[in-house]
Amino acid sequence: MSLNLDREKPAWVAVSVAIAVALLAVACAPTPVDEAPWKGGSVEVVTAAPDAGGPLSFRNCPTAAEAAALGVIRGEPDANAVPFKNMLLSCTYDLGGLDRQGAPARMTILVFDAAEDGVHLWDSVLGDPAFPNPFDVPGLGDRALATGTPGSYDLWVVKGKYGFHMLHTSAAGISMEQMTALAQATLAGLERPPR
Repeated sequence: MSLNLDREKPAWVAVSVAIAVALLAVACAPTPVDEAPWKGGSVEVVTAAPDAGGPLSFRNCPTAAEAAALGVIRGEPDANAVPFKNMLLSCTYDLGGLDRQGAPARMTILVFDAAEDGVHLWDSVLGDPAFPNPFDVPGLGDRALATGTPGSYDLWVVKGKYGFHMLHTSAAGISMEQMTALAQATLAGLERPPR
């Protein structure tokens, strides 16, 4: 038996294309990431969507007036309430200066669902070399800790069913008192009804 490949060429081409497409789809499929969602590369950047149907919305971010306690924030937040993994909300503010790379400096507050982990939500930060010098911050939420060095602190807070990570890129630095004041405004914002 002999095959007439010229006559059967369209069928072979179709089968070859289908196999190639299937292999490409498998190769390009996202692989599960087994790391904390706040760590580099695992937080998805999505277009701002203030009311995405999640439990929070842009109304839960500190307003410009509330954020004024920081003393360096300019304007209302750029908010994103598209749930991603256990992140429910991000609030980003312009700080009016530049970061160490010459880009606009930003303050970001990433809010996570803490219902499952409670006060242990940020335990993985302890001992992580990416977040040096951890210390407790008393009187802020159910549990709070800071990492970093003076002027370059990250703040990690849990209260009730939410936890948030606050970080900034200001080359000029931001004091712990300013970070704590914004954290208090964030806690108040998380208590507001989202709609």
